[in-house]
Amino acid sequence: MLNPTNKHGTKMEYTRLRDFLHSDGYLRIGTELFMRITSSRKTVEKHMRRLAEYAPNTGTVRVIRLTEKQYAGIWYLVGESDIQEEVVGKNSHIVV
Repeated sequence: MLNPTNKHGTKMEYTRLRDFLHSDGYLRIGTELFMRITSSRKTVEKHMRRLAEYAPNTGTVRVIRLTEKQYAGIWYLVGESDIQEEVVGKNSHIVV
């Protein structure tokens, strides 16, 4: 979760971070919200070190780690069904 500030130079640093996230296989799931699925805790630590290298000097970058079981328990509260729910179903998950 990215939270940039309005300080001078911040835009360039966050653009650099977003470009890194995109090139490293992160999926953009919100305005300043990215996610990546990893196979083990060891790879999580590797990606945490890489994120620390690209972290900007201003603003904040928040990271949350979820297990597969925790991710499966996410609730989506929406006003209407989206196209994925209509095609796949509300309780189905797609593994990429």
